[in-house]
Amino acid sequence: MHTVEIRLLALAYALLSLGGLLLHLRIHPVDAALLNWVPAVVGALNCVVVPFLFLRRALVAWGFLLAVFTVIAGAVGMAYFSLHTGTGPVTLSAIFFTSTFPDILVLLTKLPLALAIVYLARPKGPVESQRGCAS
Repeated sequence: MHTVEIRLLALAYALLSLGGLLLHLRIHPVDAALLNWVPAVVGALNCVVVPFLFLRRALVAWGFLLAVFTVIAGAVGMAYFSLHTGTGPVTLSAIFFTSTFPDILVLLTKLPLALAIVYLARPKGPVESQRGCAS
């Protein structure tokens, strides 16, 4: 198993999550609205729990599922926020520079990191006992 590579990728995932969490806390402080607590808690979960799951071979699939779920939820939430608060005409320039599209792209970088960890931790796929209905 590629433990050094997995640790470095898990560290990259944790640092990317921490950067996103700190950026989110700066833009949307938790004391400003109750709804701001949800992404803060999910961000903290991504900084601590998901990288820990990636470091355990038996739990790497759960880490990947949690990473995918939080990325999808974050992307949908940011897109909704952008559509809800957007003003002016929808142009290519507005999408790239005044919406949350760049933030969503940064969030989406977590998916290749998580997938690389899964490929390194389990190069032959899931263990035999976890393969589902295959005989």
